[in-house]
Amino acid sequence: MIKQAAWLFLALGLTACSSTDHSTLPSNSGVSDALLEEMPEEWADSYAGNPEVQLFIERLVRLYNYDKSRLELAFSRIKLRPKVIEKSDNQPEVITPYYEYKTRFVTEDRAKLGQAFAKRNEYWLRKAEQEFGVEPRVIVALIGVETYYGRITGSKDVFTSLTTLAFDYPRRKEYFQSELEAYLLLARKEGWNIGETKGSYSGAMGMVQFMPSNYQKLALDYDKNGHIDLWGSEADAIGSVANYLKHHGWQSKQPWYVMAYVSDPEKVTDLVNYGRKASTEMSDWSALDVLPTQPFIPRKTGLIALRTAPETVSYWLAYENFFTIMDYNPSRRYAMSVLELAESIGRYESH
Repeated sequence: MIKQAAWLFLALGLTACSSTDHSTLPSNSGVSDALLEEMPEEWADSYAGNPEVQLFIERLVRLYNYDKSRLELAFSRIKLRPKVIEKSDNQPEVITPYYEYKTRFVTEDRAKLGQAFAKRNEYWLRKAEQEFGVEPRVIVALIGVETYYGRITGSKDVFTSLTTLAFDYPRRKEYFQSELEAYLLLARKEGWNIGETKGSYSGAMGMVQFMPSNYQKLALDYDKNGHIDLWGSEADAIGSVANYLKHHGWQSKQPWYVMAYVSDPEKVTDLVNYGRKASTEMSDWSALDVLPTQPFIPRKTGLIALRTAPETVSYWLAYENFFTIMDYNPSRRYAMSVLELAESIGRYESH
């Protein structure tokens, strides 16, 4: 009887035990029942049994007065999610050539749906343009690429994904531990049960796919209803995207890029797709026989090269706004897809 009583006590997550309780969690536990679906059989196999996680828990308790029993209970219900590691190591933004990558996003259907999104949110888009200087079609296209205008926001709980990346993905361990911390603080602030929030494999949330730290700092209650909702409020999504881009340096009424001709690619090998800033004057590109093939503004640019067909590489001279899109996702394929979709939405608007 003594052993059984002790086991029941420990199963609440207050300390380690040999197995975990699979019964429904108390409604006031602050932890979602959804975590019971894939929970480990043994406590030692859960993240609560990981000494590094225990140090993480102690840190949140010490710095933020977080409820230790809530954290212990949550971490005892989850284990490594291998698919998260697999996806992190095989991101299409890295391994897929642009001519294939863009077919997922720059489509007639996505442009038409983007136009419909823009029409029903004209007030919020114009408001965001006036306040943040970001063109409506850019805001719409970014939401379109991220989640198909809120149709695909992710189906896995953010807590397990972030924990997996925070403690079993050494390459970006510090970053994901900070995002896990931000998520847990956000869950407490917003009144979410830990584990109920769904998102991408990397922990991004809502129709704008904000990571938790960006949700904390840059998400807006744009419709002023007293609650930030990046899943259900298109107004909040619009305002938050515009706020994000402005925060990262978006320049109002400035160009994104111009197509370019490169006479000798060997001469610019060290400069093509280099860095994430527009840093070279047009006159310097001209000296390297890199010439814009469209009307241009004489400002600093960076040289972008993407494979637009199996045997074709195309070049662009990209202004600072292109690199601001890369602050949202550090992929040139991604940034180009967002801006090409924005152009498509603009063309469709004019029909």
